[in-house]
Amino acid sequence: MAPNLDQHTYSHNAHLSSAMWTEKQQTKIWEHFVDKFSMIQSRFPSPIDRFDEEGKPKMQKIVMRLIERRAPITLVLPSFPFKSPNSTDKVLGKLPDRAEELSMERLERFCCEVEEMYAPGCKMVIFSDGRVFNDLLGVSLSDLRAFEDEMQAMVEEAGHTHISFDSMDNYVKNMDNPIPEILERFNVLHMDFDARIKTEPETRNTYCSFCKFLERDLAPQWVGMSRTAMKRCCGKIAKQMMHRNVGFSALVDDSYPDALRISIHQYDNAGPKFGIHLIPQKSGRPRTPWHSVVCEDIDGTPHTVDLKDVDTEKYDLVYKHGRKWGYVERPSSMVEVLVSSTH
Repeated sequence: MAPNLDQHTYSHNAHLSSAMWTEKQQTKIWEHFVDKFSMIQSRFPSPIDRFDEEGKPKMQKIVMRLIERRAPITLVLPSFPFKSPNSTDKVLGKLPDRAEELSMERLERFCCEVEEMYAPGCKMVIFSDGRVFNDLLGVSLSDLRAFEDEMQAMVEEAGHTHISFDSMDNYVKNMDNPIPEILERFNVLHMDFDARIKTEPETRNTYCSFCKFLERDLAPQWVGMSRTAMKRCCGKIAKQMMHRNVGFSALVDDSYPDALRISIHQYDNAGPKFGIHLIPQKSGRPRTPWHSVVCEDIDGTPHTVDLKDVDTEKYDLVYKHGRKWGYVERPSSMVEVLVSSTH
């Protein structure tokens, strides 16, 4: 379990940090941090995005409190649950691949760049939300565990020292059925999401987004089902996901009260959550690695797509650790040979 950054942990260093750094030096560290964060941050166009006027001051308060205490700047990212269950159209399989590998490299690089100016360091906690949704999406506990184990192995193999993992299992008594305990603990067991969807535009938008996601992610399950029945099933699952997510979000906040909360979802960045991109790409909307296949150009540029949309005339499948890993662009000379051989 990753450490909790409570006040007592760093009270011993508080006087030392203030003696070592002037206010001007602390400000320079903050400016360095936010500059590096901008490289991974997801932003909406103005005026939708509210980071500069609202979110940035909130982020600064969180980061400056840690700098003043000479504490590691810790970011917590709820993410990396498991691979999409749709391995027919969306992903290569059940285990991490090049998409997750690129994401880990990006997060590790960010932490290292922050640490260049801030010796106490920067830490990235990946708080898996796999136990929140796996049963709703038909992902077995054994598949979830295998994904988590391989993520840990990937980080260790790469020598990433700034990334750690946490999960709901570390905070419940009943690991076989943790959801009721979490919902009860954070008083969300009896929330009426039907009413909230009707009266709260933001909640309604989230609900609609979840429904669209479920239509795609569970596509093989809908074969032979009417569209009305499919939408009814998606709506029921979406409400359960939203309900659970409220409790899970409260757990993350409670477990890491001093950390900077980041997310793979796009926000207006007014805070307290700030969106990031795990895999940058030149065009299209950035996607999460566990819902994607990576196609890499010869120059190393990555593209995240659904498996069904891979251009197999341009990209070749590659393997690593004995499993499908991703796609790389075929050299142009080979493409010309293949084209000429068909005529």
